[in-house]
Amino acid sequence: MRSHVEVLARAARAVHGTDEIAEKVQWVLDELGALTEAPLVAFVGLGDRVDMVAACGVAVDDVDRFARPALTRLVHPATSVGLVLHSEDLAADPRHRRFLQRLELPTDASCLAVPVLGGNGALHGALLLAHPKPDIFDELDGESAAALADHLGVAFDNLETMERFAELQAVQREIVHQLQEAVQPPAVQAEAAELGVHYVSADPSSPTGGDLYDWLVLPGGDLHLAIVDVMGKGVGATKEAVSVCHALRLLTLDGCPMEDLVARADTLTTAQSPDLVATVMVARYRPSDGFVRLAGGGHPPALVISGDGVVRQVSAPGVPIGYPGAGTTQLVELVLGRNETLVLYTDGLIEATKDILVGLERITAAASETAQYPAPHLARALVERSLSGAMRRDDSLALVLRRRVAPGAGAVPPLGTFEYRFSPSLATIPLARHLLGDWLEHLAIDESERDDLLLVASELCSNAVRHASGAPGALAMRAWADGDALVLEVEDDGAGMELSVRLEDPDLDAETGRGIYVVRALTDDLTVRRVDERTVVRAVRRAVLPA
Repeated sequence: MRSHVEVLARAARAVHGTDEIAEKVQWVLDELGALTEAPLVAFVGLGDRVDMVAACGVAVDDVDRFARPALTRLVHPATSVGLVLHSEDLAADPRHRRFLQRLELPTDASCLAVPVLGGNGALHGALLLAHPKPDIFDELDGESAAALADHLGVAFDNLETMERFAELQAVQREIVHQLQEAVQPPAVQAEAAELGVHYVSADPSSPTGGDLYDWLVLPGGDLHLAIVDVMGKGVGATKEAVSVCHALRLLTLDGCPMEDLVARADTLTTAQSPDLVATVMVARYRPSDGFVRLAGGGHPPALVISGDGVVRQVSAPGVPIGYPGAGTTQLVELVLGRNETLVLYTDGLIEATKDILVGLERITAAASETAQYPAPHLARALVERSLSGAMRRDDSLALVLRRRVAPGAGAVPPLGTFEYRFSPSLATIPLARHLLGDWLEHLAIDESERDDLLLVASELCSNAVRHASGAPGALAMRAWADGDALVLEVEDDGAGMELSVRLEDPDLDAETGRGIYVVRALTDDLTVRRVDERTVVRAVRRAVLPA
């Protein structure tokens, strides 16, 4: 028999550790059985744990059906403090006697029941012990069972606290989510513009902060973009960032000259929040010719990415809001060519490495490597690659504008539909890619876009080979023009894959799942459907052919 003191000492670690509550209950039953030499030990949930039953040496169903009714009547929170029920107490209930009969135990079998109470007197359940011999349990057994019941009661209390905490966190997350949606501007459809944004907070437990953006199509058709980085974190910083964004928007709609925007916004916002400090960058984009003007206020330089991945930094000098002399010192003008991209970002992306020059090098390299990604995927890739392996100390936001226009009217018109059927073998993929490449050679698309489409085709074909049945000629690849877009379709005879509403992107170091991520990153639309027991995956890339 194990020492009573030894068991009770170990209970503090075993019952109040990190295991699941079912494992804690099982530990108590095992130790209680060994301590008292009872062949039958059970926990019966009562009160707030009425749905829980655990047992050693007896079927759980028998405990639930026969022992529970008696314990429900005999154990009450108001009268159970310090109570230990012995054989004669339990035998007073005929349902307990039927329980003994069910287990083929004699009517004078030794029994012991101890309530499991919470710190506030709430009833969690009861521990039940039984032994076929009469008068086997002594006073020490009862005290030991009561002590283990007290430990178990605290464990249940802790569980309830964690459950309430989890519910509170869920409510807080929902409030934060609603706050984020409330402060984010609605999506806009601007002519010749593809937009993307990605935000990561410094503290995942408080996913709001002082980094915010705004976009708005102005009455004349121009696109207004603004990015704001307020000093501070949390909801307070979000409130101040909203005030800056709204001031810039209202001033823009009121016709304020761009060179005066930051200074006027400083006057409006610091009147209400004297301690507010924020860097800003405002862009005005003209879709007809790609003309852009930038007004800065102490913000990091913007990036301009060419279609072939060449990146240049564009600084817009100015003094941050909240500083003496706040305002733009010089407007900067540039023109975005076809498929060129403007990136505005906050300093969290370049300060994570503690060396701003290194941070600028990292974001520039990331921009070059992901230049062909559609704007939403490019924004995400820039944030993740800039922060990969670095200490996140500040919120990070990337705002992307790409000029998306079709090639000139003098381009070669598209050919008819391309189609190729092949067997599900990895050896056939290079030939399918080669044939598609020959077809694309006759279309007036940029070489970089042609390379991206061939990569998309390779990934879709590889995915189809993995899912196909193996029958000869089971796969098909098709491509055709749809306006200024090129549609690529791969079909197989397997169960295929399913795309959720938002397919989760893999981690940067993930070994699987990156193929579909690449496809999504290089196309504007990706869908999967079942047609006549076949899976058809369709990818669309827009603005690559003459409109």
